[in-house]
Amino acid sequence: MPESLRFIEIWAVRIFVLLGFIAIGPWLLLIIYDALLYVFRTATYEIPYIGGRARNRPRPRAPSLSERPNGIARRLTLPGVSAAGEAADIASGLKKRAQKLGHDINDGSAVEE
Repeated sequence: MPESLRFIEIWAVRIFVLLGFIAIGPWLLLIIYDALLYVFRTATYEIPYIGGRARNRPRPRAPSLSERPNGIARRLTLPGVSAAGEAADIASGLKKRAQKLGHDINDGSAVEE
């Protein structure tokens, strides 16, 4: 690259670094804040009179994706996806509605001539 166009490359690098900080910075700050808060809560748990142990509170734990705070296990499902029986009821309801409106439904079989 000619020396006269080198400033374009320098500014492009600076712009992309700035955009990277804008995109990653807030998430990085939240992770650092969360880690510091956890360390602070864990350290102050043992302090007499004001700590968690003195107030009969449970020991601070890191959050879990598999267990809720009340101890019940989470069921990881997709939103909007229902049980098989309910899906069959919905499908039959849609078929009845289509027949009522006069649409020809061939139940997925090949087109007949």
